[in-house]
Amino acid sequence: MATKTETKNKTQAKAGTAANASTTPGRKPSEQALQAVDVAIGAGPTVAENVRTTAETWTSSETRSQEIDALQKRVQTLRDSKSRKGEIETLRKRLAAELEKAEAKGGDVRRQVTDQLVGQARKARERVEPVYRDRVEPVYKQRIEPVYKQRVEPTVKRVVERV
Repeated sequence: MATKTETKNKTQAKAGTAANASTTPGRKPSEQALQAVDVAIGAGPTVAENVRTTAETWTSSETRSQEIDALQKRVQTLRDSKSRKGEIETLRKRLAAELEKAEAKGGDVRRQVTDQLVGQARKARERVEPVYRDRVEPVYKQRIEPVYKQRVEPTVKRVVERV
């Protein structure tokens, strides 16, 4: 998995290529798919955190007033044609940062879930293998192996000799 620095560089490279943001040259499709999965998985916790933060901001009258002022300034900046490009670039950078945060969280969640599934599979295997050894293998050796040796192997030898 990519480190935070590599992820940051990849995210910045993606932000720079607005025409084709879904693929970055020089990256394997498997890495791109993993990044897409990480972002998708990390989006939920990231959105939840942002909603919590926004709710906390809007519940206090002082921070609510500050937030309203900041939003009004941002809208004015977007309406002004001279400063619109800078504001759009700032919003792009914020989006890239949020995507990077979602990717990092998604990678952590994906690894945790993978570890849990592997652990569950190991436990299941540890439960099943003794049963298989005790019940299935003796039946196989007693009933199936003799039939295989008496019927199948000679038939296979005859076919191989003909060919």
